[in-house]
Amino acid sequence: MSKLRTPFLAAALLASVAAVGFTPPAVAQPTPSPANSGAGQAPTRHHATARMLPGQLADGRIAFLKAELKITPSQERQWQPVAVAMRENADALDRVITAARQNRGEMNALQRIEQRQQFARVRADNDSRLLAAFKPLYATLAPEQQRLADQLVAPHHGWRHRA
Repeated sequence: MSKLRTPFLAAALLASVAAVGFTPPAVAQPTPSPANSGAGQAPTRHHATARMLPGQLADGRIAFLKAELKITPSQERQWQPVAVAMRENADALDRVITAARQNRGEMNALQRIEQRQQFARVRADNDSRLLAAFKPLYATLAPEQQRLADQLVAPHHGWRHRA
């Protein structure tokens, strides 16, 4: 059972700082107001509950990645900048997602494209920050740890579960 849980837990916890960038289209959708709902219509679950922000998940992702990579005490010095970068990345995404949620439904086509550009810029900045922090750590990882890291980083979704 433990072997089955790890991939699912990994996928849930490390959907990636970059993968959170896929949230904006859903964030930009207008929320139906109770006044606009007909008597036979109930608000969908998608809009009825607020989605968690990346910052609310960052500590769990960091803890999971540290445990999965089996970071040793001697690697802790190189690990800390990675954890800081992951938190900063989550905070940057929190800010842009919060702004998008506040403007939801009030944007025209140009503003939506500008918002997508802003998300792309934040994701690119986040990737640069994480790469700068992760390179020194990766250099200190043992070959088995590097293989784990290679498996955890998916081409288009950032951190993911092991295959």
